Amino acid sequence: MSFVPARFTDIRRSGPPTTTDGTEWTIPISGQPPGEWVRFFERHAGADSKATVRWVANVHVIQLGFKSAPEEVGQNVQTIDRCIALANDQYRDWLEAAHRKGEQRRRGEQTEADRVRDLNERFKDL
Repeated sequence: MSFVPARFTDIRRSGPPTTTDGTEWTIPISGQPPGEWVRFFERHAGADSKATVRWVANVHVIQLGFKSAPEEVGQNVQTIDRCIALANDQYRDWLEAAHRKGEQRRRGEQTEADRVRDLNERFKDL
């Protein structure tokens, strides 16, 4: 039996930023990201030195929230787009590594089962 890795569809920004007060902004995204993806995104978002304001990404259902002055929204949206792309890449790599590790573990388990079966077959007439 072969293991089928989890499917992942890239998260993407699915609309423009909107605000209710000119400071707090939200951006719709294409779907609810997995927890590990959120950790990758937050790591990139917190490390991006090009952001001129300190914004905090909060994932609420299917929106990202951030704080920004109106004149910096364009630059911050570009930063968010970059962080989303990096998180997608890193999450996909993480899934592939987990798949490889699982396959290696299953091969090791199968090898051990084969070894035990061969031993039992070898000594079945004793």
